[in-house]
Amino acid sequence: MAAAAVPIQHIFAQVNESSLFGNSAAILGDLKSSQNNSIDVLTMTATELQERLTAGTTSTLELVNIYLNQIDRHNHDGLKLNAMISLAPVDLLTERAKELDAERANGTVKGPLHGIPIIIKDNIMTDSALGMDTTCGSFALVGAKAKNAPIVDRVLKAGMIILGKANLSEWAGAKGFGLTTGWSPVGGQTQSPYVRGGVADGEKLLGHSTPAGSSSGSCVAVAAGFSPLSLTTETDGSTTQPAGRASLYGMKVTVGALSTQGTSPLSPLTDSLGSVAKSSRDLASLIGVMMDEDYTHFLTESWQGQRIGFVDPLAWELHPAVCIRNEALQQKQKREIDERISIMETAGARVVDDVVLPQCSNLTWKGEDALETLWNHDYKKAMDTFLSFYHETSIRTMEDVIQFNLEHAELELPPAYPGQQLLEMSLKSTISNEEYLEIVDFIRLTAKTNGFDRVFTENNVDLLMGPLDGRIVTIAAAAGYPAAVVPLGYAEELNGRAYGVTIVAAAGQEGRLFQAMSAWENSMPERKPPPQLANWAVTGMISNL
Repeated sequence: MAAAAVPIQHIFAQVNESSLFGNSAAILGDLKSSQNNSIDVLTMTATELQERLTAGTTSTLELVNIYLNQIDRHNHDGLKLNAMISLAPVDLLTERAKELDAERANGTVKGPLHGIPIIIKDNIMTDSALGMDTTCGSFALVGAKAKNAPIVDRVLKAGMIILGKANLSEWAGAKGFGLTTGWSPVGGQTQSPYVRGGVADGEKLLGHSTPAGSSSGSCVAVAAGFSPLSLTTETDGSTTQPAGRASLYGMKVTVGALSTQGTSPLSPLTDSLGSVAKSSRDLASLIGVMMDEDYTHFLTESWQGQRIGFVDPLAWELHPAVCIRNEALQQKQKREIDERISIMETAGARVVDDVVLPQCSNLTWKGEDALETLWNHDYKKAMDTFLSFYHETSIRTMEDVIQFNLEHAELELPPAYPGQQLLEMSLKSTISNEEYLEIVDFIRLTAKTNGFDRVFTENNVDLLMGPLDGRIVTIAAAAGYPAAVVPLGYAEELNGRAYGVTIVAAAGQEGRLFQAMSAWENSMPERKPPPQLANWAVTGMISNL
């Protein structure tokens, strides 16, 4: 059946059948008597949950029920966070949870995350046998079937249980101009649990009321207690930006370190995988599963001997086209960063202030944005390859996606978000292969060689830190380097939004990032759960069920 012939009613029916939120609530009601009243989903880490599983005071089946109840309360009801697009069928979740509990009872524990729930961003392919579509937030892919992305197989092999798929900016943010982060036609607008009043009308792409970044559903889900962990993707800030807005620990790993097969793409120069968690140890466990590495020995919780460069916080801010400057908030972040630097130095870190890193304005090639020029060139080929991994769908090319959107404009191109310019521009790239290679060399020279590498060498430091409310992560993406984020503070006087600090290391140096993250977590004020949920009449505690 051609894409143009798909009836709108059929599309809606498939979405309604796949969401399963109502079914989960009905089935879980029969299991409420077995649930553990002491588990607070807003604060408890995967590490703490694993301790309880080991001690036998809870089970994976019980954890699944607790987290699904929190999703039922606040995804479409309660705070109406819209963080989830779909849930796995309850019968499959029950079967998987019982299998994992049985393995534990028989002495088989596959690692530190055995039996721990996780949420997967909905641009990462999951096998149809798991009962969930991979829509990328687009109605064009509702009902399309796929096999697991390689990274999903690793998560399952580690003994984790996938609860569902997280909402996201449609096509991981690579659709059109003027879209608010966290919005997709299938999932609606993701809302931050920290922001009072939700996303403001007419808000900019990364405005102060947005959840920020295409992995916003994944980050909101972890902050809101829908799951202790989430698997994400990032090209340019897709994981790190929303992790900061959700007061989480997050990381994008080195570009090229992991296969991104089965994840919606933009360009192999900058695409990578990531994850988010409530603690540095949880994050190290999940990144360790993803990378097949043990990062726990980097979790020293000490600043002693660490060498860190800090940019001038006032020199880095989001462009007013995507976020209106708030002078009071910028000054507040500057004061808090200065306070954190003092703590770091007192604890034994060597800190170099005001290091100079190239800005995005330096990534200009022949008068054009070099990254955007490269992304436009790579996008169609990468998209066509991604779509080829689906079966039972007629959507096979970028042209198919664009045409579907035009023929289903009431769904895909609503009045508030009528554009698909980024999709269309991918068909118009005219640069030659020689020019393409020239741009790649220019980007890497500017961001890597004359950027981070120069900063690290000239200042004798191993890491660079600065405010997340800037585009340091964009320069990291251009260099292909890993980037992490840690919580910094909250804009109580504005709307309650959270914000963070980003940390960048050289390629393959995720361990150094974890060392700094663990020291940060050990020495700085604790992250706060979302007050709107912590103060809710019925929170993640399940005693009132």
